[in-house]
Amino acid sequence: MPIGTRNILRDGGLLPIPQYYNETADDFQASHGRNGALFVQLRGLAAKEPFNGASNTVQVFSEPMYGFVIINDGASELTFTINNDTFTVKEGEVFEEFFEPFKQVTIVASAPFRAYGKG
Repeated sequence: MPIGTRNILRDGGLLPIPQYYNETADDFQASHGRNGALFVQLRGLAAKEPFNGASNTVQVFSEPMYGFVIINDGASELTFTINNDTFTVKEGEVFEEFFEPFKQVTIVASAPFRAYGKG
């Protein structure tokens, strides 16, 4: 049966849980292990220390963050670096992801953006 005919798995609060589609079983199955458990643990983190800008910025957070959100409001792409990994965010895009703990993000931008940590 095609994947589109199966419902995704949800927790008691009806939120999706980490999962994958198992073609052999023809159904979604819960992801177990470090990454799946980490996601369940982190998705309840609160937005903290919002900031914005329109040029190169180094944001140092007052406590370790585990997630990061950035909205590119400009007409050109921007990049940001967390834990030595650099990501590109195209114009008009929103980026949201969890990371190993970090206290600093470096943003290279020439157009407006909004951002915040999740901790």
